[in-house]
Amino acid sequence: MNKKGFTLLELLAVIAVIALLGGVTISMFSASTDTSSEEDLANKFKEIQEAAIVYVDLNDSWLSSFTNGNEIYVRLGELQNTNYISSGIKNPLTGEDFPSDYLIKIYKVNPTGDNSYVNSCIISKVGSNTRCIANSDGYACECCDYELNANDNMNISCNY
Repeated sequence: MNKKGFTLLELLAVIAVIALLGGVTISMFSASTDTSSEEDLANKFKEIQEAAIVYVDLNDSWLSSFTNGNEIYVRLGELQNTNYISSGIKNPLTGEDFPSDYLIKIYKVNPTGDNSYVNSCIISKVGSNTRCIANSDGYACECCDYELNANDNMNISCNY
């Protein structure tokens, strides 16, 4: 008996294998999209902090107050108003604008030692509570010795 073509069982087996491979591929791409959004968020936080450091460096009034103390705070809204950072900067995880009342803390690490350097972090003050938004690497961990902001959806893993 010469048969031409495939049986129904063979076709169903091929379709099942293709569907399984498609499902695995889709789940891999969705996981990589989540990771890239977290990395995009960390990069936006780093961009904000770098803009604040440039802003302080280029403005003598801020620089002199920084020299007198060991830390200064710059509002995100001030950076946006002076065009150091765009005013429509959005959180890639939530799609919402970053609050303009976020504070970028710029501080000296080991200010009296030979190895002193400038570092930064982003914090949020709500009443008397100060919470960490992002450290200098853009992640919400080990942030200026402040409590982590567990209620926001902007905290991302510290496994970097």
